[in-house]
Amino acid sequence: MDPIEALTKEWVAKKLPARPKDASKGTFGKVLVFAGSENYPGAAYLACTAAYRIGAGLVTLATDQTVKIIVSRRLPEVTFLSSGEALKKLGEYDVLLVGPGLGQNNQATEFVKQLCSDYSNNRYKMVIDGDGLNVLSKMGKWWERFWTSQNDKATDIILTPHPGEMARLTGLTIAKIQSDRIPVAQYFAKKWQKIIVLKGAETVIASPDGGIKISPFANPVLATAGTGDVLSGMIAGFLAQGLKPFDGACAGVYVHGMAGEMLRKKIGDAGALASDLLPLSPQCIRKLL
Repeated sequence: MDPIEALTKEWVAKKLPARPKDASKGTFGKVLVFAGSENYPGAAYLACTAAYRIGAGLVTLATDQTVKIIVSRRLPEVTFLSSGEALKKLGEYDVLLVGPGLGQNNQATEFVKQLCSDYSNNRYKMVIDGDGLNVLSKMGKWWERFWTSQNDKATDIILTPHPGEMARLTGLTIAKIQSDRIPVAQYFAKKWQKIIVLKGAETVIASPDGGIKISPFANPVLATAGTGDVLSGMIAGFLAQGLKPFDGACAGVYVHGMAGEMLRKKIGDAGALASDLLPLSPQCIRKLL
């Protein structure tokens, strides 16, 4: 088991993916994002843009027509599929991001169940956030749906809950989770055999083998709607570029927190928008290199 340590600039810098001069977009990976709904189209935009800003080569959004129209006007670089089309092409992508603004209706629920059952056939890297987590929390022993056998428990899937989502997944109170963030993250990472990114001040990243890293950042600027969507997109973008899941989760958390610190110095503790973080992430990477 690794000791509990705070993430450092030096640790993260060593994990950042190479950017060869002769690269193509395929070099930096393909991200397939299942996100957005009529009431939450912005979540899809934030997640997709974050994946691009962190360095992914191609980002495809699987969503409904309403979200497609909104996002395409803000982000012409993204490509689109319907959810049904995307389910047939899972193997063509390096990583899936599931959940930001997806909603919790019957269609979203059935879609997440389908992804669980298809996992053993495709074995894709996956980040599950937001409503993806909320849908899972309604399924009995949801974590076992990803296990292909007792010896193959899908340990490379990353969950990114905030305390409320973690409460729904675990049955614990938010107060209990917040008072014992590290032990709770460790226990459920091992039980579920998933990497957990427990968001909040000094975000905790826990792996199924007991490894723990702690974000050094606690910043009120990040306490606003949409910042979690940005984080999930950053993590997915790092995975697409070849980082191992735990390393990608840690790198995403650090760059996200670093961007928050840059924003805080610029505008103060209040008034930030999640979208303000997006152009800062490449600047953070440049500072790390």
